[in-house]
Amino acid sequence: MTSRPATLDTRQSRSSDRTPFHALRRYVDERELTLPIVVFVLHWIVVTGAAAAATLFARSQNTVPAVGWKLSDLDGWRELIVQPLRNWDGFWYSLIASAGYDYHPASTAFFPLYPWTMRVVSDIFMIRVETAGLVLANLAFFLALVVFHRLVRQGWNEAVANRAIWLLAFFPTAFYFSAVYSESYFLLFSLLTFYWAKDGKWWLAGLAGALAALTRNVGILLIVPLGIMFIKQFGIDPRAWPRTWLAVGIPVLGPLLYIAVLWLEYRDPLMTLEAQKGWAREQAMPWTSFQMAFDQFDAGWLRTLLASPSWTTLTSHEVRFGFAEYEALDLAFALLAIPLLIYCLIRLPLEYSSFPLMLFMLPLFSPSTIHPLMSMSRFLIVMFPLFIGFALLTRRQITFTLAIVPSIVLLALLTIQFSTWYWVA
Repeated sequence: MTSRPATLDTRQSRSSDRTPFHALRRYVDERELTLPIVVFVLHWIVVTGAAAAATLFARSQNTVPAVGWKLSDLDGWRELIVQPLRNWDGFWYSLIASAGYDYHPASTAFFPLYPWTMRVVSDIFMIRVETAGLVLANLAFFLALVVFHRLVRQGWNEAVANRAIWLLAFFPTAFYFSAVYSESYFLLFSLLTFYWAKDGKWWLAGLAGALAALTRNVGILLIVPLGIMFIKQFGIDPRAWPRTWLAVGIPVLGPLLYIAVLWLEYRDPLMTLEAQKGWAREQAMPWTSFQMAFDQFDAGWLRTLLASPSWTTLTSHEVRFGFAEYEALDLAFALLAIPLLIYCLIRLPLEYSSFPLMLFMLPLFSPSTIHPLMSMSRFLIVMFPLFIGFALLTRRQITFTLAIVPSIVLLALLTIQFSTWYWVA
């Protein structure tokens, strides 16, 4: 019995390596993308599945238009995948992408990078703006998971990086990363700011910071961790600094560009500040904000659920509405975030711990009279250093499991709430 020549086996092996599938697999393996892909796909399945199920089976409240502007209903697959994830701020972003800021001054409260790119993609591919927004948000979130995994792996180790991206992707309000919201953009550009600064690519880091600040006004705060990282690399003596020190200030260009646009178009460069009043925000001290939240908190929905713990009670309008309207979620997560922030201040480098601390404190100085801690549970998901601290705290498998399992359940339930027009954050 004769055997096949070795040269033939080698040629066939090389030939199989040239197939698109094997080339893609090799690319994924070389760049260590497998886990981010798995985490993203599972996140997408949970969020999209819960949103589709809510559309088919759950009771929905009436649509809340953005200053009277309402998106038309979708059909086919878009009714199950796009429509339930474009609610609330998704209407505002779609309005800006469709009609610009001319439709109503209140729309200027939303920074422009995300809706601008929604409009561009919509025009190029001739798809609806909210469909473009959903695709862009998910793409940005996948890239953010890749960058986050690499950043944490370089700063800590593989195990911490793995847990961190699981905890981030399945945080109870992480569905906003896959909705028509700007959270995934802000997360991606914030992470790139850190990643490139750590790698000494200061101009790229500054540009990423500017894009984050053009996505959300708080992106300008990236100047602080950038400055800390720069001083760590080059010292405190300005005479020893390279010219790249100018990159630290580039994030300022994001808000300045938006202000310039508002001045050129409307002759009112600060109208975005005035627009914030539409959400009934006022100035207060942080302890006052918490007091307002405690005053508004009402656990009647919880008492109803405990008195009759059943699926029917859980899914009733009384329980869902009470949970949505009486500050339970934002207050709970704000209180849970405080010890985690303290832990991060102790365990993480200053550039990491300072960023979520600023993002957490800033809204506490401007509570809303509607929901004093409005959107706090959503704001937490872009404070990525918190998830590094969380990953460090869940080193044991049992603690990680106890954290991730209820988080996935809450993620599905809150996605259903959001998809059916119950307020979440």
